[in-house]
Amino acid sequence: MRDRSTDSPSFQGDHIVKPTGWVVDMRHYLDEETDDLPDRLPTPVLNLALFFGSIVAWVTDHLPHGDWHTNVPCRRSPGRRRCLGDVMAELDRTSGQIVWQCPVCGDHGLIHGWEHTLWNRHGGARAVPSEPPPATRH
Repeated sequence: MRDRSTDSPSFQGDHIVKPTGWVVDMRHYLDEETDDLPDRLPTPVLNLALFFGSIVAWVTDHLPHGDWHTNVPCRRSPGRRRCLGDVMAELDRTSGQIVWQCPVCGDHGLIHGWEHTLWNRHGGARAVPSEPPPATRH
C-alpha cells in the first residue's frame, strides 16, 4: 500500500484537505457574448458569483478611500452553523486585486478580473485609487 500523502498536497492521510482560501476571476462567471450571468448557471455557482460579486460591488462603490467593513455576510457554515461574520475587503493598490476575509471564521480570498464586469461600481474602466498608497517603513 502506498502513502497517498506524498501524491498530492490536497491529501493528508486518508482525508482530503479543504482549500485555505479563494482565488477568483469574476470573468469566469460571465457569458462571453453578453458579459452577463448565463441563463443556465447551476444554483451553487450562481450563489458563489453573487457572493463574490457583492464583495466587488461594495469595494468599488466605496473607492477611492474605501470602507473595509462591508455589508456582505460570510457564506461559510463551519460545523453546520452559519458564520455570523461580515466580510472585510479592500482594493490592493499594488496588484489591483480585491482582498477579502471574514474576521470570525477566517475564510478569505483574492478577486481579480472584476474591472469590466457588471459588479464594478466605479465605472467601466479599472478602478484605480486617486491617491498613491502610503509609504511604509519596516
